[in-house]
Amino acid sequence: MSPHLPIDQLLVTIHELDRDCCMAELLHFKHIKLDFTEKYLERMSTDRLRHVLMAACLQARKRRRR
Repeated sequence: MSPHLPIDQLLVTIHELDRDCCMAELLHFKHIKLDFTEKYLERMSTDRLRHVLMAACLQARKRRRR
């Protein structure tokens, strides 16, 4: 997933991800360094995973503009 999609499209895309896809995106996020273990992510709710993924995407967008 590209964090550089338009915000509205990014929100819809993340909202449509199931739990496994959210975890995979966070574990293999290439745009900024994230240091999550699978065990840690497994304890989060699906909504929380989506929230963290959105935050990571927003940070990646912010870094790109610099």
